[in-house]
Amino acid sequence: MKPTDERMRLQGHHRGEHGFTLMELLVSMTVIALLAVTILFSWRVAVSAWGRANQLEEEQRRVAAIHQVLAMQMADMTPVTPWGRQGNAAVFFQGERQTARFLSRYSLVNRSRSGLYRIEYQISEGNDGIQRLLLNEIPVRNTDDLRELLTASEQGPEGVLRRFAPFEETGETRRMLEEITEAHFEYYRPAGPLGPGGWVSEWRPQGNELPRAMAIRFGTRPVPNRLQPAEIVASIENFSRVRR
Repeated sequence: MKPTDERMRLQGHHRGEHGFTLMELLVSMTVIALLAVTILFSWRVAVSAWGRANQLEEEQRRVAAIHQVLAMQMADMTPVTPWGRQGNAAVFFQGERQTARFLSRYSLVNRSRSGLYRIEYQISEGNDGIQRLLLNEIPVRNTDDLRELLTASEQGPEGVLRRFAPFEETGETRRMLEEITEAHFEYYRPAGPLGPGGWVSEWRPQGNELPRAMAIRFGTRPVPNRLQPAEIVASIENFSRVRR
């Protein structure tokens, strides 16, 4: 065997004993590090997407629950005449574009039909055009407090216009919906002697009846990263049953 062949055989033998070279180790470590970073980044993206999906689902559930409560309160609206002693047979109801006040037997706190509650809705305007829907729920023990809320009353061609004390936001006030836009209340008036039926933004009763239905409308302007509620419409069951 030639000396050159022997040296080549020995060099190959030594290389096999030593294993990978330093350069090969560095390349392998770099590839492994890149794979680890890619896996970690993908995992974080998946966790973030999962978290956003859960948050959106919880938001949908919350909005759906609020819709149900508001619809139940409006549907269980109860006609009461607190001014009967003064010869006024009108039922207690305030229906304006941004404010609604009525009596209901459905309680948000108890989530049941029990007792009588004064329900007050207020659409509060923000400086940036964003609104929120506020709720006061007050148990009614007697009608004396109801009489004090009426501040003025005048007869007009479309019915009686009644003015009430302003909505008061307290520590007990609940924020039902936030970051809503173009929100307002509407009330359904049946056809009568003064004209056809339809939705109105201000309730002027022509007798002692409540509206046949009530709605909470919302605008269509989207708010970034915010689920927009759908309109809420409720038919009022006891619109003509007067209780003194």
